[in-house]
Amino acid sequence: MESKPKKLADFCRDCSEGLAGLEDNDARIDFVTSIFEPLLADAPLFREILENVLEGRPYPDVRHPTMFDNELILHLDPAGRFSLRMFLWPPGGFDPVHDHNSWGVIGPVNGRLKVRDFRRRDEDDDAPGYFTGVMEIGRRIILPGMSYRVLPLNEGIHQTGNPTDSTVIQVSIYGKKQSDRSYVNIYDEASGRIYPLYSPPVRKRMLAEQALEALAAEKTST
Repeated sequence: MESKPKKLADFCRDCSEGLAGLEDNDARIDFVTSIFEPLLADAPLFREILENVLEGRPYPDVRHPTMFDNELILHLDPAGRFSLRMFLWPPGGFDPVHDHNSWGVIGPVNGRLKVRDFRRRDEDDDAPGYFTGVMEIGRRIILPGMSYRVLPLNEGIHQTGNPTDSTVIQVSIYGKKQSDRSYVNIYDEASGRIYPLYSPPVRKRMLAEQALEALAAEKTST
């Protein structure tokens, strides 16, 4: 399999080694930010990665399952300390209001990235169903060379996207999971509904399990 560009491989090695001895999320975020923002400034590196995608090269693997269809996996740390991902936002494209299972640091390579921060009006951590809503507590524009910190679970409910008329490249680093959840929560502002979003492999396993239960129930009833 074709390997990732050396600059990116070196960054991922340095990131993993630097995270190894850090015990709290603030320290992890501070360290990652210190080496992440220079990476975002390397437009030729991301041009190379995008050309690989366009030409159908093995890296990055566009077949790797992801939560969102505009997301590509750039690196999964073998020690499980972090993952590096790229999001490609078309003009006016935004993700739903959501949380994460981990800390993170995100930033754009080009253009402008809009981030809205939210807080839940209730105290229920993660039970899917209805909730009393979220309120926006801030919004900002992140420019190339800048980054934004993501906190786990209820502390980091947010929405990101592209307010411009050109495609924006977002790069994100996420740490290891801070909970046993296999999903992220999506918050529907209009309906007041909260629901889980699973990755495609997890969703397929869940459906397979449910289908087996349905077959077993039919067999029992006959």
